[in-house]
Amino acid sequence: MFVHVRSIHFLRILFKWGLFMTGLFLLALGSSIMITANLGVSTWDVLHIGIAHHLPISIGTVILCVGLLLVLFKYILDRIRPQFGTLVNAVFVGVFMNLILNEQWLPTFDGLFVNVVWLTFGIFVMGMGAGLYVAVGYGAGPRDGLTLALADRFQTSVRAMRTWMELTACLIGWALGGPLFFGTVLSIFLIGPFFQFWLERFRLFIAYVDRLKVKFA
Repeated sequence: MFVHVRSIHFLRILFKWGLFMTGLFLLALGSSIMITANLGVSTWDVLHIGIAHHLPISIGTVILCVGLLLVLFKYILDRIRPQFGTLVNAVFVGVFMNLILNEQWLPTFDGLFVNVVWLTFGIFVMGMGAGLYVAVGYGAGPRDGLTLALADRFQTSVRAMRTWMELTACLIGWALGGPLFFGTVLSIFLIGPFFQFWLERFRLFIAYVDRLKVKFA
């Protein structure tokens, strides 16, 4: 007996939302690993940590607030209502980071070599998380959406606008006391390849899920 078409559709959407949330959790986990490695963080986290130094709120809460502000700014620019997944992204990455860091789920290590390995693993996990949530396609991240809106407004390439945004966030964060160090440079070179590696594989998996027919005996 085949499950009703609507039931299949509902189960598929539910499963993909689970994958989307898993991707956001992995993104937050990777960022948290980089923070605990204490060798520098991704460019946007330089900004987030820099802001957190001057406010009585956690890093995860800063990420949540910055994400929502970026979504609002994009809406002001193009008047296109954000997808629900974009709002979920803006909120839950910060929520997950608060959970991971506040509950001290992650170990800390002594020694440069082991922390470099830990840092690299964090970048790898970030790339996996970003690849997974993007492959599901339930909403661009706040920074991705704003990049597209600004590139369109200023008639420039998406790559150039994203580079300027990353540099601006990093420099402002550094000026505020954010940890700009070796890990920041390493993340710039590694996050792209890791993201592409996982995105290609997760897109194949999502395509398989979309074609799947559920059957019960």
